[in-house]
Amino acid sequence: MKTGFTSIGSRCIACAVLMLTAAGCVPEEQGDTFTDESVRQAARHYYTLYTRGDARQFVKGMAGSESFAEDYREQMRNVVAQAAKGLERKGGVVRVEAISDTLYVADSTAYVYLDLVFADSVHEQIGVPMAFIGGYWKMK
Repeated sequence: MKTGFTSIGSRCIACAVLMLTAAGCVPEEQGDTFTDESVRQAARHYYTLYTRGDARQFVKGMAGSESFAEDYREQMRNVVAQAAKGLERKGGVVRVEAISDTLYVADSTAYVYLDLVFADSVHEQIGVPMAFIGGYWKMK
């Protein structure tokens, strides 16, 4: 006597496997993961943009920048561009290295320490607060 449980049970298992497989793919499609390596790479990327004078992309990497008023966004770009020119006066940054980080799981944030290496071999260390928002690391 068949109860129908086997076919229904098989379907449920197949659906569960499909949902778990799909759920496992989401972080890869979104780009970043909540890891030391990922947050270091994101902070290094944003500050490399900054040192190269790419104010538009640097500002885009700020948490909440998509909701900034266009006038404010433009002001931020201008400030970043001026600051990047100041780096050039020092001889320019030749390398950006992530030297350490701390992940805060409770609020999905991190703090990354970067070392900016200038053409004259001077090192400047900075701290970059980061937030994991919508599957991406953004600067706070």
